[in-house]
Amino acid sequence: MKRFKKVLALVLAGVLALAMLTACDGGTTDSDKIMPDDGTVEVVMTINNTAANKGLGQVEYSAKYSAVTKALLENWLEWRNDGSNTKYRENYDKITAELGNVKIVVGLTKDTTPLAAQANYNPATRTSFKYDSLFKDESAFNLAEKIGVAYVTTSNGTVYQAVCLFDVN
Repeated sequence: MKRFKKVLALVLAGVLALAMLTACDGGTTDSDKIMPDDGTVEVVMTINNTAANKGLGQVEYSAKYSAVTKALLENWLEWRNDGSNTKYRENYDKITAELGNVKIVVGLTKDTTPLAAQANYNPATRTSFKYDSLFKDESAFNLAEKIGVAYVTTSNGTVYQAVCLFDVN
């Protein structure tokens, strides 16, 4: 019986020692890296997995740049409703002026037609949409370090999504 108690005490001491060596979940305390539970995690994982399969670099989620992406998406939705290219470009310049030296390398850029020319374009509603346009120019993709993901729900319940890649260096 004494031997059993000694072995049990030794096993319990070992369990306690191992429990002390375990770390936390590795969660981030950086608020810029915390992803919302709106599908953003899946988007970032899909893009990084596709990039890895193509031998490209990885991008890191940014809440800061997701806010910029959302503002750009809202600007695009306004353009879609009123069709004013001048207003779109003015708003685009206002939104991106705060970026400083940071460049949007893929996504809603003022040099291209906003998102797509189709009036009904909405990648968030297309199950076949796999972010292929992000990889069209692999050299541009490789410039990106950060990714912004945004969703906007319109008054009729349609959900629009935008993804932008940012070169922060």
